[in-house]
Amino acid sequence: MKLHLDKSNSPHRIHSCTKNGNGFEIKIDDQSYACSLIIAPHKLINWGVGHPSQLRPEDFKTMAGFNPEVVILGTGPAQEFINPKTYLPLIEAGIGLEVMDTQ
Repeated sequence: MKLHLDKSNSPHRIHSCTKNGNGFEIKIDDQSYACSLIIAPHKLINWGVGHPSQLRPEDFKTMAGFNPEVVILGTGPAQEFINPKTYLPLIEAGIGLEVMDTQ
């Protein structure tokens, strides 16, 4: 994958991710979050998924609607791979999925 400097006008820039008790605190601009989020260029959505096992194809259909080139999925303190049937909407749309631990 080729990476490029982001020169967009997106208001959502991740500044840090720190361990917070059993979860993580993510600082985006001047706001801290301790919940699951969908971070898109011009949208920040509180995402009600608490664990990768709760993911459904509908979740990935929502992400595909943003038309990204790739979705980066943080799965908490440990990397947990997702069943391809679950992210089929991304596969069908030709969108890549990178799974990693949240930090």
